[in-house]
Amino acid sequence: MNVIFYVLYLAIGFAQFFAIWDAIEHYLNWGIFDFLIALLVTYVPLLGSVLGYFGATQVWHWEPWQALALFFWYLPVLIILFFAESSARD
Repeated sequence: MNVIFYVLYLAIGFAQFFAIWDAIEHYLNWGIFDFLIALLVTYVPLLGSVLGYFGATQVWHWEPWQALALFFWYLPVLIILFFAESSARD
């Protein structure tokens, strides 16, 4: 089961990387630096998600709910885990 989650996390990371790279390339067009910046910020929590959302909605013309579902899927999971852990302590 853990392997499935790692593969999904990696796949989402690739999508996030390309969305960030496309957005930086579209707006800044700094050549190889676009790639390097995208590579550095892709797996930074929240920053990578925000930039991925921006790239998907502005450059790929996705609907906002699609980009939110792909790049911010972990927020509801974290909230559920937080409440499950806090109720297990009681």
